[in-house]
Amino acid sequence: MKYAVIAGALSLFSITAAANQTSGLSYDYVEVGYAKMDVDDLDELSFDGYAVKISKQLSDNWYLTGMYASTSDEMSNSVSEDYRDIYQNGEYVGTSTLNTQGTLDAEFTRIELGAGYIQRLSAVTNIDYSIYLGKLKYNTDFTILEEEKFNTQVLSSTESGYSNSDNADILSANVQVRHLLTKQLEVNAGIGYERLHDEESDNNLVLKAGVNYTLTEKAILGASYRYVDEYADIAATLRYYF
Repeated sequence: MKYAVIAGALSLFSITAAANQTSGLSYDYVEVGYAKMDVDDLDELSFDGYAVKISKQLSDNWYLTGMYASTSDEMSNSVSEDYRDIYQNGEYVGTSTLNTQGTLDAEFTRIELGAGYIQRLSAVTNIDYSIYLGKLKYNTDFTILEEEKFNTQVLSSTESGYSNSDNADILSANVQVRHLLTKQLEVNAGIGYERLHDEESDNNLVLKAGVNYTLTEKAILGASYRYVDEYADIAATLRYYF
């Protein structure tokens, strides 16, 4: 499926960190975020959803992480046209109208598990390297409703539809640089590679940039932009350190 890679936009690469909990750079956290996805060839659809991520630092340099994300959108279209002549008692009284409405529901769900290594360049600058394995699932439901009407009366009504689903295995590798401009403000940027193992097995270059702002010692607000070949996503997250 050509656009299964879209869901790669739901992989929210959280900031990586030095060991100091109070610096806003800890790896022990739970994160919840809003994700918006835009696809070059799917201008009619804009996928909105959420992502949940958890990370646990195992040592000074190693950490594990997991993520679940879901995004969806709906599109409807309707067409009305003259259908057939209506007669009452053998006399023509008018023409009925056939109203056809189609509704498309599309959803991506993604689950990933990863591991990373932290390299500290200074007290305010880190580089992290991470590898993720996961599964992407894509579902669509399409419904068609046809109604024949004459004036305000419904003469007939039929509904039909079909569903489709597919999935792909995910492999990704990423490098990210994080830098604290101040005690409260962090900027980060990264580059990576992502491969979806499905019928087409797409290979994609990943570019990402973000900013994080410390509200309290435990709470962080974040925003990021991620570009992957034919799509892009914007994410807003709230993180809690434990």
